[in-house]
Amino acid sequence: MTSGPTQSPTPVNWEDLIAAGRANLIPQPPAIQPAQAAIRRAISAACYAAFHALTASNSDALIGTVHDQLTSDAWIRTYRGLNHNYARSQLQQNRANLSANAQVFCDLQNQRSDADYNPVATFTAQIATNWLNQAEAAITEFLQTSPL
Repeated sequence: MTSGPTQSPTPVNWEDLIAAGRANLIPQPPAIQPAQAAIRRAISAACYAAFHALTASNSDALIGTVHDQLTSDAWIRTYRGLNHNYARSQLQQNRANLSANAQVFCDLQNQRSDADYNPVATFTAQIATNWLNQAEAAITEFLQTSPL
C-alpha cells in the first residue's frame, strides 16, 4: 500500500482570529453596541491569535519543514504541546528581558481569563479593540524577530 504526499499541517491563522475578533465588535441591528458576549469573544480571539502564532512559530523552529508523515506528526505534537499556563509563567519570569509587545501575551491571557470566566466583569468595544490591536502588533513584531 502506498500513500500519497504528506501535506504540511496548516496552523490556525492568527490573522483570521484577529479578523473574527473585529467582526464580533460590529453591532447586530437593531443594537447600537455589540453584545457583551461578542465583546468577550473578541478579547478571547486576541489572546488565541497570539497563542496560535507562538505555537506555529515554535513548531516551525523546532521541527522545520514537514516532508513526510513522521515530521508532520512531530510538528503537530509540538504545536499542541505548548501549555498556556506554562508559556505565561515562562514569559512572566523573563519579563525584564522581553520587549513591551512580547509582554502583551501575559496580559492577554489575564484579560481572556476575565472575559471567559468572570461573570461580573464588563468590557467595552474600545477595550476589545485595544486588545486586538495590541495582539496584532505583538504578533507582527514577534514574527519579524530573527531566530537565534
